[in-house]
Amino acid sequence: NQNQQPSAAAYTVEQLIAFNPYNPEILPDIENYVNEQVVASQTYSLNANLSLLRLYQQSEPERMRTNIVARILIKALMAMPAPDFSLCLFLIPERVQMEEQFKTLIVLSHYLETARFGQFWDELAKNRNIAESNPG
Repeated sequence: NQNQQPSAAAYTVEQLIAFNPYNPEILPDIENYVNEQVVASQTYSLNANLSLLRLYQQSEPERMRTNIVARILIKALMAMPAPDFSLCLFLIPERVQMEEQFKTLIVLSHYLETARFGQFWDELAKNRNIAESNPG
């Protein structure tokens, strides 16, 4: 029967976000999806990543996982010249942005935005963990 509703497990992350964008119960699903984007599929979903950042910001700030936030920013950095990095950064609290790993990502973003590619690669070389932990 085509009118039957599929089980929750049958929904994609994008569908979960469309149906329940502010439901904290989908946090683990979106966090897993961010990890999949980086490690397994090397894909990118700005919509899913922004939804997760909004959930962290608005309803679940105590559950914010900085390693996931860093991965989102790195994926956004890789999407340059699109404005994704800035869009994501606006949703991250300043106290989190002041952490060393995020300061580095902000500097890298600035170098790319201003076409200072030599400085970008020098800075990235000093922070090899960023490149090594994010294939592609």
